Amino acid sequence: MADPTPSQSRPRQCASHRCGRAARSDALRRRPAAPGARLCGSCARALAADLAALPALHHESEQQLVLPARRAGLARVTGNHPDAPPVNDAALEARHDAVVRLASWARLVLDECADAATGAPPGRTVPELAAFLRRHAGFLAAHPAAGPAADEIAQVAAALRLVVAAPRPELVPLGRCVEPGCDAEVSLPGRGGDELVLRGPMCDAGHVLTPRQWLLLNQRQSTAGTKESA
Repeated sequence: MADPTPSQSRPRQCASHRCGRAARSDALRRRPAAPGARLCGSCARALAADLAALPALHHESEQQLVLPARRAGLARVTGNHPDAPPVNDAALEARHDAVVRLASWARLVLDECADAATGAPPGRTVPELAAFLRRHAGFLAAHPAAGPAADEIAQVAAALRLVVAAPRPELVPLGRCVEPGCDAEVSLPGRGGDELVLRGPMCDAGHVLTPRQWLLLNQRQSTAGTKESA
């Protein structure tokens, strides 16, 4: 009897770059793709969660388009009229990038998904594009481009979360982020209380650590401290 081919002998690995980076860094175990899909169950749920969160994040980011006086400096006065307040370039770029990337993936779904082609195409707004992609998240998760789609949409959500996150003074550094491929600093509000509950551990790139990742960070810090004292 012939030996089984590699595709028959083991399940396909998740196509998300997050899982691939995890396997190389040994931070988390790489997961196989779900049956009939190219993403693991965890990455497929993360994709759906990001799409669900994007409309609210995009709406909240609109409030950050104009820099406050304390960050932009006092507006220069010309004659009797002050100059227009400066625009927050990071917010503008994140909002524009969200529309461009979501529209690109929506176009792929419209071109290749028979179910999507029968309905009206979404408008070029983040709420409509995100809702459209969420309805067809199963198609995206099974598409050959599922990995790039999940990664790009995660990047869009992370960029908007970073824009809308209110500045937090007196942050206590906890170490480097445990998200695969991210080396940003993780911190917590130093005052604790409601600030700690509302914010939780977050890195400078916008990743919010899950309880499991927080435990992994604590274990990493403990191991590093043990090695230094040895």
